[in-house]
Order: sequence, then C-alpha cells, then structure tokens
Amino acid sequence: MRAYYSDHFVLPLPDGHKFPMAKYSRLRERILAEDIIAPDRLHEAPLASWEDLRLVHESAYVDAVANGTVPPDIQRRIGFPWSPPMVERARRSVGATIAAARGSACSTMWPAPTRTKGIASAGSSSPLTDCVNGTRWSSAPVAAPDFLLPFR
Repeated sequence: MRAYYSDHFVLPLPDGHKFPMAKYSRLRERILAEDIIAPDRLHEAPLASWEDLRLVHESAYVDAVANGTVPPDIQRRIGFPWSPPMVERARRSVGATIAAARGSACSTMWPAPTRTKGIASAGSSSPLTDCVNGTRWSSAPVAAPDFLLPFR
C-alpha cells in the first residue's frame, strides 16, 4: 500500500481562522509513530494536472483558480482566501487521490475513496463540490475515465 501526504503545503490563513491546518501534519506523524505505514510507503502527493482538473470542472473555474481571479463571493464559499499555496495544496490533495486510485488493486472501489460527500453533487463548477480546502476535488473520472460518465 502507498499513501500520500500534503500536510507541509500550508495555507496562509488569517488570524482566528477556524480551519485546523495542523491536524494533517499530526496525523502523518501519528501514522508513522504507530507504524501504521512504513516511511518508504508514504509519499509526497503529486500535483494534479490542469487537464485532469478540467475533466471534472468547467475550464473557466479552473482558469480562475489558476490565475487568482476567483471572485470574492466564491472565495467565501470555498472558505479560504485565494493564494498560490492554496492552489498548490488543492492540486496536491487531488493528485494524491488520483495516484491512490490509480494504484489501487481493486477497481471495484469507485468512486475513489476520498472525503467527498458526493461526486459533483452540486455541479462540476461549484466551489462547494470543488472544495479546494485540501480535502477533495472529485478525482474518480481522472483515475478511471473508461467506466465513469462525464459530469458535464
């Protein structure tokens, strides 16, 4: 089994922000300390490509995230101010999901196990399903495009 982490890509959050950023590094430390996974099986999360993200999100939205032109109202719905580290962390989180799904020995576990509440349940360009807070962007169509229906 391989596992992926992106906890060292930290978001610059305003003072008093409620998101518990430190929990991710504590989790990785605990997994290693308790020998749940060997250090050589734990890998830095790869970046999801812009092309992969466009498989499940509208191009205009992906471009806005990439270029820092996400409107303020959408940033509020995302829960984080836009920043290059936010984009990096989100792409790494999705890249980890894609890599884990592609490396899975069992192709019956689709959609890929992520912390999603539903794959594109609010539409492919909705920031509420995009959740660039580092926990998910829908990745199953990228990992297994041959047997999943397109979201658009």
